[in-house]
Amino acid sequence: MRRGVVTAETMVLQSQRFLVVRPGALGDTILTLPLLNSIRLEAPMASVTFLGNRAYRDLLPRDIDFQPFDHPGWLWLFGRSGEEAPYSSRAFDRVYLILEQPDAIAGSLLRAGARSVLHASSRPPEGRHVVEHIHHGFGMAAPPRSFVLDRLSSKTRKDLIWVHPGSGGTKKCLPLDKMASVVEAVVHRTGWDVAVTVGEDDHFLKETPHWERMVRPLNRVLLENRPILELCRDLGSASLFIGNDSGISHLAAGLGVPSAVFFVATDPVQWAPWVPARNLKVMDLRREIPGSDEIAGEVAALVTAQVYR
Repeated sequence: MRRGVVTAETMVLQSQRFLVVRPGALGDTILTLPLLNSIRLEAPMASVTFLGNRAYRDLLPRDIDFQPFDHPGWLWLFGRSGEEAPYSSRAFDRVYLILEQPDAIAGSLLRAGARSVLHASSRPPEGRHVVEHIHHGFGMAAPPRSFVLDRLSSKTRKDLIWVHPGSGGTKKCLPLDKMASVVEAVVHRTGWDVAVTVGEDDHFLKETPHWERMVRPLNRVLLENRPILELCRDLGSASLFIGNDSGISHLAAGLGVPSAVFFVATDPVQWAPWVPARNLKVMDLRREIPGSDEIAGEVAALVTAQVYR
């Protein structure tokens, strides 16, 4: 196509409207960003709407129209309103549903005039990463691993370790005494300061006898319940992230922070951050949790690899 020439084909592409439905948590949202990039590459001039969790709208690329799934204007989609879909929500050319139970929503969309509704389960099968699984479900090739939040990240690294000792419950967490020992060992090797982040779902950590040990040393700061963009701005320049499998781990890795992530209950083959391997140390601890010194040695190896890269 010659530059500046508008053809029938380009007019069709410009008029296409796509919808992606993924009302998930932080990690789920970040793991959907590669799909949005793939859709944009496939149809660069189409209008793309993402229906998701309002808490994470600032993580979406600027050229994606974000819509919160709990907005009253979308209740018809989830069967919570007897009203018909508003005209502005009708006739999507293609809809991508990433849900476990898509039938009711797919029916609402088809009745509203959607031309094509595609579905991929939100849970990948054993042995396949969720990004690969979603792309395969939509007939697309999985993209290369990348830092999908790079635009929100600082390009200057600070001598700071970002630690998230929680994961919304004890099941997915390295025991806090082990986490504290690992952080202490890495601080001893690097001399770096530490920022500990926790969210509303990490309140159980404060009930353990090791909480004070995690947050009280002089070289540490505790950041509680901070907004996503604030974490990106203040901690996106850290030289190392240490944490469990959680949304915050995907946030740190997506920002390009070298990340050591512990998988105590979930499978890293399915759920690890979708970032270049050089920036990620995944430790599968589902069968056995080794000693703190061994874990700290693995984390320190990531630091060394980054310094001499």
